Amino acid sequence: MTINNSKPLFRRTLWLAPVFLFSTALIAANPTVAPPPAAATKVINQTEMRKHLEFLSAPELGGRHSLSPNFAISAKYLASRLKAYGYKGAGKDGSFYQPFDIVTARQDPAQAKLKLTIGSETLEPKWGEFYSATRFSGKAEGGIVFVGYGVSSPAQKHDDYAGLDVNGKIVLLAPGAPKNVDASKLADTEEDEGAARAKGAVGVIRIPSAPYVRAMKNPAYKDNVTRFPLNRLGAEKAEALPTIRLTPELADKLLAQLGLTTDKVNEAAKDGLPLAPKALNASAEMAVAVTETKATTQNVVAVLEGRDPKLKGEYINFSAHYDHLNTNARGEIYPGADDDGSGTTAVLTIAQAMAVQPPKRSVFIIFHAAEEMGLLGSKYNTDYSPVVPLEKTVVNLNIDMIGRSKAAGDTEKANEALTGPDAIYVIGADRISKQLHQIHEATNAKTTKLKFDYTLNDPKHPEQIYYRSDHWNYAKHGVPVIFYFDGIHADYHRPTDTIDKIDFTKMQKVTRLVYEMGWVLGNMTGSLKKD
Repeated sequence: MTINNSKPLFRRTLWLAPVFLFSTALIAANPTVAPPPAAATKVINQTEMRKHLEFLSAPELGGRHSLSPNFAISAKYLASRLKAYGYKGAGKDGSFYQPFDIVTARQDPAQAKLKLTIGSETLEPKWGEFYSATRFSGKAEGGIVFVGYGVSSPAQKHDDYAGLDVNGKIVLLAPGAPKNVDASKLADTEEDEGAARAKGAVGVIRIPSAPYVRAMKNPAYKDNVTRFPLNRLGAEKAEALPTIRLTPELADKLLAQLGLTTDKVNEAAKDGLPLAPKALNASAEMAVAVTETKATTQNVVAVLEGRDPKLKGEYINFSAHYDHLNTNARGEIYPGADDDGSGTTAVLTIAQAMAVQPPKRSVFIIFHAAEEMGLLGSKYNTDYSPVVPLEKTVVNLNIDMIGRSKAAGDTEKANEALTGPDAIYVIGADRISKQLHQIHEATNAKTTKLKFDYTLNDPKHPEQIYYRSDHWNYAKHGVPVIFYFDGIHADYHRPTDTIDKIDFTKMQKVTRLVYEMGWVLGNMTGSLKKD
């Protein structure tokens, strides 16, 4: 799962009461589908799953970074397995690979400039008091207008730009979204930098969110900003506005004109409370610069044709990201056994089980690359070059970290939000299709009987996990999704994310559930209803 300067996730346990699982509504909503063949479910066993994960988390792969020399070894392993199971390559000319270019942009502090005029005071802060927050070089100059959350959505009847003229101006943006707005349904031109650009703004200044405020207190943050690049697809056009992010101390100087502070803004943003937009008595001259390099990586893509002549043109999409990180400054490898070796292993196992007897609909398997670089593999497959038509994709079942369990008596704070051996976070199932959520509940009740935790599915949850794995790029195109996640733990994005800590019993249960869901959706009559 991609990083977000995360604090440990605090749980508000929302276990579904068992009696609710058998409600009349759920049973009525669940399609009547014959159980899968026993030979298929036998494929989902811990012995084979362990073999896959041992390979994927092996030190010889060097961490599975998408641009590392050994990343292709992981891709070849997955492709060879899919071919052996009877899948056809879904890429160009029957290839199992979907190549795409990534541009890595490193911030250049020497070329970054900022001059602020606040009332009668002029400030020229140095790098470290502000940071570039864009993947493109650019310059901007103009008056500063605070636009609150920066949302302008006629459909949702909310406009932070109402009565404001930001043409030729620089907008000051608060993090988050207003509570009366469903951020998941906003178009790019209705929020954030996209809305600012659509309104004629020439630059963006970001107030740091609470996670950024915490991160900036780390002495290593300044060095890490330049060490870790900003990434984008080579296919993306350089349309982004010049954007900077202020430290809280510098942001407070601007916010003082509004009677606000960074802390007050973040406190309001936590609940989406109103933040009144207003033109400031302030202006800025800013320049951001990046140095770029381009490289190519690939998604692994395959299709298993469905059995039904009419339904085989529709697809059940199973996904996981097979990339991880590389090595740290000390040369330690990040094995990524849970993130996302566990999901990759699960999807590969599901692919084999599906091949025992294909469902009526076709099965589309995609192992995304560059998830850790900003969900780029899934973005390429959805925004630029879909392998199978998105309008024919019934569902995306995305598995990202399902191999860890919180042990009884574990009091480590970093494991506070880790799910137990019989539990898993379920995210997104009801966002686009309530029927999908109902089918999911009923299928689980009939099969694995896992405990579902919906804490992270809350649209107002501060960690915004819904937007932090590959399913999001499908959801934003209207594809119903379910994201399976075990929770942040002490070994997340660390060299200690190793196979010896994997709970294979839990991993098998979750994999079986996802397979069962794919089987039901792949064989049901009628279409999945969208809300």
